[in-house]
Amino acid sequence: MRLRLYFDEFGNIKIPYPPFEEQQRIVTFIDRTTAEIDEVIAQQYRVIETLKEFKQILISNAVTGKIKV
Repeated sequence: MRLRLYFDEFGNIKIPYPPFEEQQRIVTFIDRTTAEIDEVIAQQYRVIETLKEFKQILISNAVTGKIKV
């Protein structure tokens, strides 16, 4: 036996949701948290770029003999 849910039955299902004010607070929280996460990600990309530059300088200095490896 297969359990089936047809549209006419599906349309009658009640779905609970929070009041509008609470929905707004949830959205505000998610937006703020997402912005904070995006900033941390951007900072990490800047760190990665700085490390790549340092690596290139180190390689260049090693090849030109400015430092001994």
